Amino acid sequence: MKYLFRLAAAIALFALSACSNEKAIVFYQVSDPQFGFYTANADFVYETGTFTKAVQAINATLPDAVIYTGDIVHNHADSLQWGEFFRISSSVDSRVRQLSLPGNHDVRGRNGSVDLSQWNRYIGADRFCERVGNVRFIGLDSNLYKYVEGSEADMEQRAWLEKMLSESRKGEMTIVLAHHPFFLESPDEGEEYFNIKPETRSYYREIFRKAGVKAVICGHKHDNYIAYDGDIPYITTSATGKPLGAAPSGVRVFVCKDGNVHHAYFAVDSIPGSRAELIKAVMQAL
Repeated sequence: MKYLFRLAAAIALFALSACSNEKAIVFYQVSDPQFGFYTANADFVYETGTFTKAVQAINATLPDAVIYTGDIVHNHADSLQWGEFFRISSSVDSRVRQLSLPGNHDVRGRNGSVDLSQWNRYIGADRFCERVGNVRFIGLDSNLYKYVEGSEADMEQRAWLEKMLSESRKGEMTIVLAHHPFFLESPDEGEEYFNIKPETRSYYREIFRKAGVKAVICGHKHDNYIAYDGDIPYITTSATGKPLGAAPSGVRVFVCKDGNVHHAYFAVDSIPGSRAELIKAVMQAL
């Protein structure tokens, strides 16, 4: 009996050790760099400075991925703003995967109209489903359900999303990203410029719950908010470009490990200088 007890304890200890040694998946969320916003399209000096600092930190810490959650530029038709984004982002270390989603300024999103022509020209697809280690990132074009809900493009994306959510693999975490927050402070809040109307929100909340989504991550607000729908965190991250709230220009860093999603927001001037230091800082921020 003692032998069996010791054997069971040893197996449990081994399993715990294996779990704790699971490789952490680290990714940056860079939201709303929005080249040109600070001076209303007169120049992009401010955004060049903050985005350059973010990229320098990315190259120093070597995350597994960087995800741009929209409003890369302030004027979707301004080739100089796009050019500055690409000039800087092209210096990101090639070992770091870069993924992008459109914001309303990237596609001139407004009620009844979304212009994807420039996004398709400069970036390509307006959504993605990508795996990095045991984490699956599903990126949505929130402009479709914010401005042209019920359109052919919106319904096609819904069908695609439902298919992607149904194809999860055992043991992987699914994280959904978009530009517009579904809600900021409460799942039951009313519609406003910075969120999605409640009727539409309900559909997405339901399918996210059924699929076991671990986190929903957005931008657009240029300030930080965290709210919950049950045990799913809905995280709204401030801007790498011009802030509109108390949070400084910065990035949010996520560490996915042992089935959990940890995160912390850093000003572009205060991002730790190595991957190990970054992970430690995120884990201590809990």
